[in-house]
Amino acid sequence: MSEPISLKEAGQPTTSCRDCGLFDLCFAQDVAESRRDDLDRIIRRQRPLGRDVHLFHAGQKLKSICVVRSGTVKTYQISRDGDEIVTGFHLPGELIGLDAIGNEAHPEFAVALEDSRYCEIPYRELQKILDDSPDLNHLLLKLLSIDMAETRELMLVINRLDARARVATFLLNLSRRLTRRGKDGDRFRLAMDRRDIANYLGLTIETVSRTLSWMQKQGMLAVRGKLVSIVESDALLDVAGREHEDLVAGTG
Repeated sequence: MSEPISLKEAGQPTTSCRDCGLFDLCFAQDVAESRRDDLDRIIRRQRPLGRDVHLFHAGQKLKSICVVRSGTVKTYQISRDGDEIVTGFHLPGELIGLDAIGNEAHPEFAVALEDSRYCEIPYRELQKILDDSPDLNHLLLKLLSIDMAETRELMLVINRLDARARVATFLLNLSRRLTRRGKDGDRFRLAMDRRDIANYLGLTIETVSRTLSWMQKQGMLAVRGKLVSIVESDALLDVAGREHEDLVAGTG
């Protein structure tokens, strides 16, 4: 297990959301100017999270809403039979923990797939701001609604697609999300392994591997271990199904 990165290694923490390089992607950009100072006061920034370290566990009492600052965080649940069910992969700028607000307890686990950093918003302190801010309440309800809608749409679409279309949709969605974050969307390293991808897409590891090999033979991808290069994005989109282009683009 890797050691958590230190704040010194991560660089000097920002003192304001406005100074953060992820501001345009973070929910903070939608917070009214008059309330940003309140958020700046309570947010604990750039907290380190080492690879394989859990951010929270299922059943754990909600203490904070978190925003991924760097790295990748996987969320998952455990079935009654003890099997892991991957529910998502979260990139910088994305919120984690909103689904715990209803029961004030986390319904799933969250674990870092690589050395990561996150910003922590203590929930009790956030509640005090929410009590006096209808606009912020509305924003959180909107974020919850968007998250629920995207999850439902993703599951409905993926369940209707064949293996090749599922893998293509996953790769293109990840590519677009990375591009929005100023990363190279055509050449990137997968933080998750084949097992996690297969689990998330409802496929076997062998099927994912065969599909990636087929895409490489077709000249759509160049794959070397976890390093993926998208060579022909239009061909990949054809495999995903252009009728699902909005899903591929993603909003995360």
